[in-house]
Amino acid sequence: MLTSSVEVRWTARYDYKQHWTLVRHKHDYFQIIYILSGSGLLSLEDWEYSIDQGDLFLIKPQRNHGLAPSSEVKTLDLKFRVNDTYLRQCLLDAKEVIAAKDASMAGLFEHIRWEGETVSYLYRESCNLLLMQILIHYLRQDRHQADTAAPEMAEEELPGDTVVRKVLEFIKGHYAEELDLPRISGIVQRSARHVRQHFEDCLGVPPMRYLLQYRVKKAKELIQYSDYGLKEIAELVGFKTIHHFTRVFHEIAGESPGAWRRKYQAGICKDVCIQPQFSNVNWTFPATVASGALPDQAGSQQIVGSSFFREDF
Repeated sequence: MLTSSVEVRWTARYDYKQHWTLVRHKHDYFQIIYILSGSGLLSLEDWEYSIDQGDLFLIKPQRNHGLAPSSEVKTLDLKFRVNDTYLRQCLLDAKEVIAAKDASMAGLFEHIRWEGETVSYLYRESCNLLLMQILIHYLRQDRHQADTAAPEMAEEELPGDTVVRKVLEFIKGHYAEELDLPRISGIVQRSARHVRQHFEDCLGVPPMRYLLQYRVKKAKELIQYSDYGLKEIAELVGFKTIHHFTRVFHEIAGESPGAWRRKYQAGICKDVCIQPQFSNVNWTFPATVASGALPDQAGSQQIVGSSFFREDF
């Protein structure tokens, strides 16, 4: 089965604080790190890579690696085993870093974390399938990076209805602007009634409702991956006032933006073990500590404020 080719063991979303360092270490399975934001150096064997938003780092088994942030670095992280011989060799032969630049990549990582937290029926199989999507994208990008960019994964499947497709594309490109149904209908040169009817028949919601849902979706992304205040986020996604933003967000998401941010941040630096027997030991230290003598593994303890947990190796 496809789900047996790989095995997700652990995932997390981390903020690496400036002046802390992830000491160099190695382990006997794969790890993949997606850089959401920040700057610094990731060391891998004898090489050092400057990190940038959208970078994907593939840590291969038994490769020494560490991280030294020069600003706060936000990441999504997966640790996994590869059971398929051919896939394993492809990954071993691949580059250690690619510029993913794919808006949907973070969503795949987050979906795995959500599956691990909810522990629904067949959650491990779902995690493995999501990981396969990430690895296939990685290998395609690696294969074509030298001569041509790999096609981006679609955020969602666009409908076949030409009118609805054009309206969707317009909303996604202009959601932060002041939009109403007459302006949207004018783009496709159809009546407001015609556009509304086509949209509802195809997607089950009227276009203005979809616009609000899309704005809330983009607001969630900004809450997750930026340091903007809620008032700034409201303006960036097209709401004139924080009060309107809060009311719509609560109606669609079931809680206020502030509550959603607190719940999301509570999950940062929280280990989500997909493989029940997997455990982690903290190996992030302040830079001044990391440069000196470190405690041995058997005696290491969790350091308050640390942003990384690593497995026994």
